[in-house]
Amino acid sequence: MTRIFFMLVAIMISGTTSAGEKNSPPIQDLKEVKRSADEFLMKENRQKRTQFTAVRINPKIIVEQCAVPLESDWASSDSGVLGKRVQVACRSTLHDKKGWRVLVPIAASATHKN
Repeated sequence: MTRIFFMLVAIMISGTTSAGEKNSPPIQDLKEVKRSADEFLMKENRQKRTQFTAVRINPKIIVEQCAVPLESDWASSDSGVLGKRVQVACRSTLHDKKGWRVLVPIAASATHKN
């Protein structure tokens, strides 16, 4: 009798886990977020003759997968060059159709022209 009870509990627990995983929306790959920021910075660097690079995104960031192409632009900042960040935005996600924004820190390289 005890054995049957534990088997039923195990089945209920595994069923709950599977159902929860099925209902979880897909997660956006942070490599795609970084790629969007990198592409934006390459364009900006060409146009403005700067040398900004995107820094690693915090791997703890979790956002739902975007249903539309990601958009990147400068995040508003009052801190000058030291506080510059790229904002990568999604206007509509796959599951709940809401948007999100991820701020990507950047680094500036010094340029020397002879």
